[in-house]
Amino acid sequence: MIGHAIRKSGAVVVLFVIVLLLSGCLSRSSPKVTYYSLLKMEQLGEVQSLAALPDVKLGIGPIAIPDSLKRAQIATRQHGNQYEFDEFNRWAGLLERDLTSVLGDNLGQLLGVEKIGFFPWMHHFKPTYRVTIDVLRLDGAIDGEAVLSARWAISDAEGRELLAGKKSVYRQPLEGASYAALIKAESQVVGELSKEIAGEIAALVK
Repeated sequence: MIGHAIRKSGAVVVLFVIVLLLSGCLSRSSPKVTYYSLLKMEQLGEVQSLAALPDVKLGIGPIAIPDSLKRAQIATRQHGNQYEFDEFNRWAGLLERDLTSVLGDNLGQLLGVEKIGFFPWMHHFKPTYRVTIDVLRLDGAIDGEAVLSARWAISDAEGRELLAGKKSVYRQPLEGASYAALIKAESQVVGELSKEIAGEIAALVK
């Protein structure tokens, strides 16, 4: 009886040690997931005020993105229409919300606008101008460049009168072969789009 108990307890100890060793190996071998968000122009050190429009109210949205970008994994373009989605490099939140927030902040900084509403805004908020964007492409290659292609429009508060708009394409070479460099380059092209839209809004106010 005693010998059997000793052998049983010894087997339990050995099993426990094996489990600890395996868990240690798995924790060491599993890559760490890194989460990213787009950078505002202020964070990039690229804000150059184009106007001071404290009386203007901006309504941002809706902003649409391709279905291929509506996922946590960051997309990189491979060849032609082929994409790769990395399990260990992900967006910290929903990309469309992140993009909307960054564009709103960029435009506010560029135009000196403090009153900004995001679609759908409250009924009491009446924007002077409404900015809508249909993102056709926002991706890049780790060993190449980031690309933003988008159709954008500036309209009146109800979205009935088109005041300005076009399709724009921006490209930004990566500073290094990394996801951090890709997100920075994508943030830079979003900044370029922000500057183009801000310039049109400033021209409308004059």
